[in-house]
Amino acid sequence: MHSGANNISMKLNMGSENTQVEETGLMHNVSRRNFLQLAGGIAGAGILISSCRRTPPDTVYVGKGDVALLNFLLIVEEVLAAVYTQANLTAYYGLTKSELDLLADMRDHQYAHKVLLKKVLGTNAITDTTTVLAAVTYADKTDFLKNSILLEDLAVAAYNGVAKRFTDTNYVLLTAKMATLQARHAAYSRELLAHNSLADTVIVNTNGLDRAMAPIEVYNALAPYIQTKFDISNLPA
Repeated sequence: MHSGANNISMKLNMGSENTQVEETGLMHNVSRRNFLQLAGGIAGAGILISSCRRTPPDTVYVGKGDVALLNFLLIVEEVLAAVYTQANLTAYYGLTKSELDLLADMRDHQYAHKVLLKKVLGTNAITDTTTVLAAVTYADKTDFLKNSILLEDLAVAAYNGVAKRFTDTNYVLLTAKMATLQARHAAYSRELLAHNSLADTVIVNTNGLDRAMAPIEVYNALAPYIQTKFDISNLPA
């Protein structure tokens, strides 16, 4: 029986101290980041379990409604955090000190996002995602950066895609701030891959806006990086 992530009511107190995420800091000290102040006093208040759900023992249920959307974003962040963690452990050849510092920042940002999403979700948060990193050749700068760009673009599209699907519009502001950071990561990786290439790269839709993809599209695109089996049957379409 699965008892989490069913019918819940969560409230956000955005407060008056909303700030953009800091672009420095240590992974093991994310609780001190100003980014966590985005949610002010995040509280998973009034959690109501309406029913139990049967799922296979090897499958993790992401929930439904806003819970499913937030858990979906958490999966995205788990993948990115794993990729950048490994990149810091087995950096590509020719890495400069400046590049190493920025790779650490990119890793830490993903961990800060994970901490924040888990705090918002409370007991409804999924367990940690087991990732598959074989698709990335970390010793090769070009291959790593291409994967970084792919994943960051997907993250931006994921955050943009969930915005219109949230029932609680407070989540839109919160996740929009996270999307902007992912976009900066993608721009940085593009710059490392080819100097001044950003203007030549099509990363927007016909209206000149960043792409927005349906959650299932993003999830399917991330599938090669995910080992954990998730039940996303109630993820808003």
